[in-house]
Amino acid sequence: MSPFVIFRRYNWVFCLLTLCGVLFFLGLNAGELYQTESLRAILAAEFLQSGNWIVPKLYGEPLLTKPPGMYAAIALASWPFGRVSAATARLPSALAATATVLLFYTVFARRLGQRAGLIAAFVLPASVFWLQRAPSAEIDLVQLAWVAAALFCFLRALEIAEQRQRAGSVSDGPASRRSVLSVTSASGSFSEWLWWQLALLCVACGLLTKWTAPAFFYLTVMPLLWRRGQLRLLLRPAHGLSVLVAALPCLAWATAVAAQVGWGPLFDAVRGEALPRLSPTHHTRPYPWHELVTFPIGFLAANLPWSAAVFWTMSPRFAQLWDERGQRLLQLLHCWTWPNLLFWTLVPGHHLRHALPLQPGLAGLAALVWIAWLDGRLRWPLPMLRPVPVFLTLIALWLAAKITFVTLIVPARDGSRAPSRTGQQIAALVPPERTLYLFRLKDEGILFYYGRPARRLPAPAFLPASERDAYCLLTEPECRQWIGSRSAQILLRLDDEQRHPIVLVKMP
Repeated sequence: MSPFVIFRRYNWVFCLLTLCGVLFFLGLNAGELYQTESLRAILAAEFLQSGNWIVPKLYGEPLLTKPPGMYAAIALASWPFGRVSAATARLPSALAATATVLLFYTVFARRLGQRAGLIAAFVLPASVFWLQRAPSAEIDLVQLAWVAAALFCFLRALEIAEQRQRAGSVSDGPASRRSVLSVTSASGSFSEWLWWQLALLCVACGLLTKWTAPAFFYLTVMPLLWRRGQLRLLLRPAHGLSVLVAALPCLAWATAVAAQVGWGPLFDAVRGEALPRLSPTHHTRPYPWHELVTFPIGFLAANLPWSAAVFWTMSPRFAQLWDERGQRLLQLLHCWTWPNLLFWTLVPGHHLRHALPLQPGLAGLAALVWIAWLDGRLRWPLPMLRPVPVFLTLIALWLAAKITFVTLIVPARDGSRAPSRTGQQIAALVPPERTLYLFRLKDEGILFYYGRPARRLPAPAFLPASERDAYCLLTEPECRQWIGSRSAQILLRLDDEQRHPIVLVKMP
């Protein structure tokens, strides 16, 4: 490879990194933590303070509704700085987004050329789904990165398996040729297992980030293997051994949690969190029939304008535009998108953000259409316009939308919430060595910026008898209910992030 080609390739990688810097790192410190971002940050801060990275704890109580992966990632990113901040809490999602874009570039460039890789990398993050999630302290984009890595590793394992099958079909011949094929087959068998193992380890990391990661993986893998007549690969040692090895860290974490809190709380938390999201029969509310229409429409609308191009891929003629490797990639992207979209539509109660890990499948399909339009193998539908300026204009508009969101919308959305100001007001009245007690209050934004130890109790009767002048943060109904039964000093009246009144009191 000539130095010029190497320079040109790494020059494009530098351009992609610059794009990722604008899209994902520009808003790291823009605005205060929003919605459940504060919950993730508080749990990560507890990891740093306690040194216990196994059981997430909120105000002294185990919180097992999510695995610890995201909290550990935030704690790891914050560890060099000694504390969790808004920027360090959002850093894992920015890194995950960057890694996914580079992965998309690599996969498409390896199969379809460097230009195709660049198109795919530009299309992938240009979605409303990514606008608030990259960067953010939310889990969804980190889970997306693990699912994408798992599926592309699986794609490589499938390619190797099918190459070995073709080699086996021509194994009849001279002894010397059979000997060469035997060595090649052994090497291919190891490579196939290696890629399966990498795929399943990524699934395990995704599972330790959010429970639904294996569902996204197998809802893609099984339809693709069925489509290609390769379901028997799931019964081969390469897959079975990889599942066993990948299960070890998950089982180790579960065992460590059970040693600290018991199997019962862990089982109840997983069942209560996962089953309603995976099984319609375990959903507590009446079946929302309207979601059968609104969920897929909302998903496609959130990915406009790229989702409008996806329907070109439905034609059988579209597959004929690609060689075998391109067709295999096309089939993976279809199986990534439609079976997952169908499943998450049928299972009720999901927000659109829960479908984020299937968004790369749709983005990849749209990228294939644009690749075909831009290189002329597919007829461009707008003869009055040229495809290259249209594509570049769409990317420029998305960059402008991202910059506008970070510089104008994010600061404006804080508005009168100002959890940092409220947290600092409380911290000014509570001595640093004292614990702040909560009961029914739920406002992690204020408590994160309060930045001191807090503990949740069932009622004031459970306050430690040895602690005089206990500082408590109450909701207004709690204040009316309990102040009359106990002598207490009201220190401060203020509002939480939802504009509900809360009261800081000192109870003797």
